[in-house]
Amino acid sequence: MYKQIYKILSLQKKLNDIMKSVIILITVSFLGFLNACNSNSQSADAGLIENNSSANDPNSKGNEPIMTFDKETFDFGTINEGEVVEHTYNFKNTGNKPLLISEVQVSCGCTVPVWPREPINPGQSSSIKLQFNSNNKPDQILKDVTIISNANPVKKKLTFTAFVIKKPRE
Repeated sequence: MYKQIYKILSLQKKLNDIMKSVIILITVSFLGFLNACNSNSQSADAGLIENNSSANDPNSKGNEPIMTFDKETFDFGTINEGEVVEHTYNFKNTGNKPLLISEVQVSCGCTVPVWPREPINPGQSSSIKLQFNSNNKPDQILKDVTIISNANPVKKKLTFTAFVIKKPRE
């Protein structure tokens, strides 16, 4: 009987040792993962700081495209629910390199963007057209549109507003 108790205790000790090793291995792996994420984040942040600081640095050569808009906001005013309205945002590349818009993100399917797919050379003007469908969008509307490009800054936000008069329900 003592031999059986001894075997059980020794098996329990081995099991405890294995569990400790597994816990240590999981902890070390997790810490390594956190460290890797942190260092990637820091290097990405450093790149953003470097890129953004050149736009604010008066001694910078300005060797990048810059999107300069006539207006970054637009108010459609009062419209009736169900109306489809459009607005064109005009801009100019005031930088020193060709501007390429890679994506225009909208907050919902009610807004459809049309943007130039070809590079816009320095000094050239172009536009982004937005079409807003007010169907099922009664009351005050505020929508954001995010332009992603190779310009400085990389993301540019445009906004539009409207007051949509609810159509009578039958």
